[in-house]
Amino acid sequence: MRRLVATCITACVGASIFSAQSQESYPSRPVTVIVPFQAGHGVDLMARALASEFSKLTGQAFPIVNREGAAATIGFASLAAAKPDGYTVAISPNTPLTIAPHIIKSVTYTYDSFVPVCQSFENVMALFVGSASPYKTYQELVAAGKSQPGKFSWGTTGVGSVPHLSASAWLATAGLDAVHVPFRGEPQILPQLISNEITFSAASISGMAGKGVRPLAVFAEQRHFAYPDVPTMAELGYSAGVPGLNGMFAPRGTPESVLASLEKTCAEVTSSEGFRTSALRLNQRVSFLGRRDFDKRLRADFDAKAKLIKQLNIKPE
Repeated sequence: MRRLVATCITACVGASIFSAQSQESYPSRPVTVIVPFQAGHGVDLMARALASEFSKLTGQAFPIVNREGAAATIGFASLAAAKPDGYTVAISPNTPLTIAPHIIKSVTYTYDSFVPVCQSFENVMALFVGSASPYKTYQELVAAGKSQPGKFSWGTTGVGSVPHLSASAWLATAGLDAVHVPFRGEPQILPQLISNEITFSAASISGMAGKGVRPLAVFAEQRHFAYPDVPTMAELGYSAGVPGLNGMFAPRGTPESVLASLEKTCAEVTSSEGFRTSALRLNQRVSFLGRRDFDKRLRADFDAKAKLIKQLNIKPE
């Protein structure tokens, strides 16, 4: 009888230990955060601000790993291949998920390879000229462009990027003919824009504000707090375009409890004074969406981008 009781106690204690281990709080160790862009990029700086606040709230480190290249698809391919246990996530705009699959044939993942955990901020784009440009307003630029078809050049961070697609749609609607010049990043665009080597650029407000350039129009429905006197494309009668929809992503198959924990923490982080202060300093617009709404918005953007890319006759490569 004593042996039976001892056996029962041992078994019960073992079961309790196993249950506790299987239900350990998340995260119990550092969480690797993939950022599919170069360090120092506007998205990278915001990702670091987001990760820092996650670390403060959870008590675990959220170290950033930059895996840039191929329109951010290298980083997302790495995320798709990661173990879906919540210890590898990505902070990224929508580019590798809703745009790249339509323009890059070699993409090895699909939309359903990931779970959009939360949207954290919107990276808004604008139309810029150098501060020494002769064009002081949007109307002056358009009038000059129409009088000199094919003479203007414009720069973006590459074919298929959010600013490239937004500006391409605007140019087509406005009836302007200009030569597109792709660059590796916004730091490479700036000197060319300031020196008037290129006529204008479609780029992020976060990357260009306060750096010797002049905004003429913002690709948005609402005016941006950094440029309250600058009109939006919507005000000017054009499509506002969709901003960079930035947030956190996890590999498909990540446990529901982990996803719920990340989503809840994300809501707290985006409401925190620390994150909002960082966003204000970087001219980024804080905008939280939970899993369901973020997924809905991204799927709509996936379909819209497929249609736009076809309309612009951009061929997959």
